[in-house]
Amino acid sequence: MNDNSPTPPSQGTTLEQCTASWPQLASGLRYQRLVDYHSYTGFGTYNLTNEEWDNREMIFNFKNNSELTDPISHQNAMKKAISLFTELLVSTFGDLLPSLTLACIPASTAEKTEARFKEFAQHMAEATGMENGYEHIKVVADQDPEKLGDSHLPQYAIDTEYFKDRKVLLFDDIMATGNSVGKFAKRMEETGADVVAAVVLGKTVSHPNNE
Repeated sequence: MNDNSPTPPSQGTTLEQCTASWPQLASGLRYQRLVDYHSYTGFGTYNLTNEEWDNREMIFNFKNNSELTDPISHQNAMKKAISLFTELLVSTFGDLLPSLTLACIPASTAEKTEARFKEFAQHMAEATGMENGYEHIKVVADQDPEKLGDSHLPQYAIDTEYFKDRKVLLFDDIMATGNSVGKFAKRMEETGADVVAAVVLGKTVSHPNNE
C-alpha cells in the first residue's frame, strides 16, 4: 500500500463495528488473518502456488528461530508482515487506529517472544499510531513448545494497570484452531482490557492431499 494515511470510517462508527464483518472464534472474538498458512503434515508433496510457498517462507522467517533463519530473511519477512498488517488496519479502522493498543501474544520463551515481536511491535506502532503494549506482557517461565499445543500458553505476566480500560488488538504469528488466541483474549479481559479483535500473520489451512 503506497499511502497509509487513514481515512475515517463513517461518522459514529465504533471499533467493534469496524470488525463486524470479520470471522469469529468460538468465543465470539473477531479475527482476521493476513495470509493462509499451508502446514506440512506428511512426507508426500502437494502442489502449492508460488504465492503460497512464499507465504510459508515468510511466516517461517518471521518466527525467527535463530538457528534456522538468517537476519536478512527475518527482516524481509518482518517488513512484509508490517506492510500487510498496516494495510489491513488502515482500511479497517482508519482514523480510529490511535485509540487501539497492540498486544502481541507471547511465544513459548522470552527469547523467542523478543525475537519475533519486539521490533515488529515498535514498527507497527510507528506506522499506525497505535499504542505499543509489548513491554507490558512478560514471559515469566519459558516452556517447551512441544508441550504447549494450540490451546496452551506459556507462563506470562500482564501489566494490569497499563491495560485496564484500553481497547486492545491482539497479534500472533500462527493460528490453527484459535484456542490459544481465545484463551489469551479472556486473560486480557480479566485485567480490565477491552479486546476488540485479533489478527494473525497466518491461519493454518488443510490441503486436500494431506486429508
